[in-house]
Amino acid sequence: MATLLRFLSKYEVLFYFLLAIAVVVSLRRVMTAWKDWRTAVFGIEKETSQRIFNQSMTVLILCGFLGLTLFVTNTFVTPTVPGVQQVMTPTVDLTAQPTATMDVQSLITETTSGLVPTLASFFSEGCIPDQIEWTDPVDGDTISGTVTLQGTVNVTDLGYYKYEYRSYGTDSWTTIAAGSTKVVDGALGGSWDTSELTPGEYELHLVVTDHQDTALPECTIKVTIAAP
Repeated sequence: MATLLRFLSKYEVLFYFLLAIAVVVSLRRVMTAWKDWRTAVFGIEKETSQRIFNQSMTVLILCGFLGLTLFVTNTFVTPTVPGVQQVMTPTVDLTAQPTATMDVQSLITETTSGLVPTLASFFSEGCIPDQIEWTDPVDGDTISGTVTLQGTVNVTDLGYYKYEYRSYGTDSWTTIAAGSTKVVDGALGGSWDTSELTPGEYELHLVVTDHQDTALPECTIKVTIAAP
């Protein structure tokens, strides 16, 4: 049973095509026989036309019945019979094991500038935790009035650092203060009076250089200044 249903489903289009040809031929014979029957003069001519007409109508009815049967079978019967419709599924190698490699050495080797890269440094704007970072305020904070800026500048071969601000979306930076000694989560050496600034979004960045005057990655955060 399943084999027959699979065969009918596989060649369904071909069967419909053959039935369509049979219907067209039979319709033409029906029309011709009907025309001949109406114009026939002798009885034998009418009998012949009648016989052809009946045969053609029988073929038409049979084609309709077969087409309907094929449609019902493939649409409603075949999907309910297990093993008829084969669904292609990808082959999964259950013995394969995922492998992952990580260049650990590149994450722990100290750079020539004295910075030890961390995973967090790949997802921030130059800020490297415990080496070059802001601790107060932090990215996204809202501040007002006079603010004591705190952070960390703890790198090998430190030359000096400075911290600056600018209105968000502009190009010009204004220096707030500078220093030349290492700081770990402490005051960076000055305060920032925001009372004279227009409330809105600003950027703070911490610029660090070594003794060779080589600039290290700039740590930039965005803050919002509120009206005092």
